[in-house]
Amino acid sequence: MGVGTVLDLMPHDDPDQIRERFRLYIRENSDAIGRSLPLFFAHVVSALEEGDERLPDPDYNFFLDGIACEVFRNSSRINDPAFDYELGAILAEHKRNGGRGVLDLVSGLHSIRRGMYHKAIPLLKKYRYIDPLIGSAIAYCYIQAGRMETDHLQSDPLLSAREQLMAMSEHRPPLVPHPLLDEEEADLLSSLFWDVYEQAREWFPHDEWFPEIALCKAGEDGDNRRYDSVLTEAISSFPDDIRFLRRAFQGALERESLESAAVILQRMIRVMPDGMEPAYYGLKLATITGKAEIFYRFRKQAIIRGIPLYLIHLIEYIFEILRRNQEGAVETRKRFSVLYPRIGYIMDLFTYLEEDIFSGDPIRQKRGLQALLPIVDRFAISVLKIGEE
Repeated sequence: MGVGTVLDLMPHDDPDQIRERFRLYIRENSDAIGRSLPLFFAHVVSALEEGDERLPDPDYNFFLDGIACEVFRNSSRINDPAFDYELGAILAEHKRNGGRGVLDLVSGLHSIRRGMYHKAIPLLKKYRYIDPLIGSAIAYCYIQAGRMETDHLQSDPLLSAREQLMAMSEHRPPLVPHPLLDEEEADLLSSLFWDVYEQAREWFPHDEWFPEIALCKAGEDGDNRRYDSVLTEAISSFPDDIRFLRRAFQGALERESLESAAVILQRMIRVMPDGMEPAYYGLKLATITGKAEIFYRFRKQAIIRGIPLYLIHLIEYIFEILRRNQEGAVETRKRFSVLYPRIGYIMDLFTYLEEDIFSGDPIRQKRGLQALLPIVDRFAISVLKIGEE
C-alpha cells in the first residue's frame, strides 16, 4: 500500500479514529513513510482539515506530535540523526505553533536508553524548569556524563547536575502528564526520576521540595511501598513540616490506625499550637472514634482557633450520624439550615446519605458512610485553605 492511499482509510469525522488508523498504517508501512515524510504529513494534515470541525490549535498540534512520535518509534532509521532532524523539521512546518513538541522528549529518552547523554540534554532542556520528571532526566544525563569523564573536566557535568536540581527546587514545578509516551518510555522516565531522587537527597538533605514531589509521584503511581518509605524518611528529616505530618495523619486514618493518628496529631499541635488545621483534625479524629468527651474538647479548641461556626456545626452533624444517633442528626441538620440559610444547600446531599445510613440496608449504609467523610473533608479543606502554604 502506498502512502498516497492512506486517506482512503480515513473516517473524516472522528479524530480518534483517524489517529488509530494512522497508527496502524505507520506500524505496517514505516519504511515507505520514511522515504516520503513530506508526502505522508501532507496526507495527515489533509485528513485533519477535511474533518467536520476544525480542531483547536492545542488539539491539532497534539495530534501531529503523536503522529510524529509514532513515526519515530517505528522507523528503522531511529538512530539516524539526519532522520530525526528531517522528521522534526517537517513536524514544525505543519504545526500551527511550530516546534518539535513531544518529539524532543521521545527522542531524548531514546538517546538516554542508548547511553547518548550529551545528545539527550539539548533535546530535553526546554523542560528543565517546568517538569520535575524531565528535569530529573536532564540531571541524570549530567550525572552519567560526569561518571564517564576521565580528564580534568570530570566535575563539570556533576556541577551542572547540581545546578539543574537546584533550579528545579527553586521553580518547584508540579507533576504534569505525558499522554504521548508509550509504556516503555513512561517507565524509563519514572525510573530516572527515582534514581536522581536518591542523589538529590544526598546532595540537598535540607531541601524539603524533593521528598514533597517524590510523595506526589509515588501517590500518582499508586506505589504505596515507595510512598511510605519517602514519607517516613521525610518526617525523620523534617519533623516540624506540616505538609509531611498532614500526609502521615491521613495515611494513619486510611489504615485505621487511630493510635498512630493521635500521636501524629499531638505533634501537629506542637508545630501549630494556634492553628486551625490541628483543631480540625482533632474534630475529625474524635468524630471517627465517636468519643463525645474528646469531640467537645476539640470543638472548644476549634472555636478558639477561629474555625467558622458553620463548619463546626456541620462536623457536629456528621458526629451524630457516625454515632448512629438519627434523632440528634436530624435535629442538628434542621438547626444548621435555620442558622445558615445561604449555605443550606450543603445539607441537600447529606440528606440523601442520611437516608442511606439509617435505612437498615447494609449495602446502602456502607455506601452512605463511605461517601460521608470525604465530602466533609473536601469542604473543610477548601474552607480552611489547608495545603495552600
